[in-house]
Amino acid sequence: GARGPMGMPGTAGSVGPKGDNGSAGEPGPKGDSGPREFAVKCHLDQNIAALRRQLEALQGMELFLHGQSVGQKVFKTASFLKPFQEAQQVCAQAGGQLPSPRNAAENEALQQLVEFENKGAAFLSMTDSQTEGRFTYPGGEPLVYSNWNPGEPNNSGGNEHCVEMYTNGKWNDRPCGEKRLVICEFCA
Repeated sequence: GARGPMGMPGTAGSVGPKGDNGSAGEPGPKGDSGPREFAVKCHLDQNIAALRRQLEALQGMELFLHGQSVGQKVFKTASFLKPFQEAQQVCAQAGGQLPSPRNAAENEALQQLVEFENKGAAFLSMTDSQTEGRFTYPGGEPLVYSNWNPGEPNNSGGNEHCVEMYTNGKWNDRPCGEKRLVICEFCA
């Protein structure tokens, strides 16, 4: 016979077991760095750059045998003599400069090194090559400290434009072409 009409729906049965998880979808694009992460990265980059500069300076400094430190400065020498310009180049290639004592403590540390080396006098960084009688540091700023020997500077012979330090720590103006002990100044 013919199929009868559909009856009323029955009551719902119990929930069946949970099915397996499906496969993972494709990863989404990387989000932007948060402001804190960016600041930390910048700070780390700056620290790494500073450490690299310090390491390079230390590597240059280690070419020199003897030294003295005072404050934020280290004075080192390899015990050889050079004219002023060559001495400047030696120090620059090592990552330093000729010494610029700016107070009595720095002058005394240098004096001890000059005396220890016992090679006469050492060149300092200052000259009066821009204006006769006006000694300045390499950047052009005027001296903030000096320890001239009595009667100096006197430009004897009209050609004394560089500064040397004697073993007693006193300064004298001297021709730049003469050879003097090379001492370099480095940042500690």
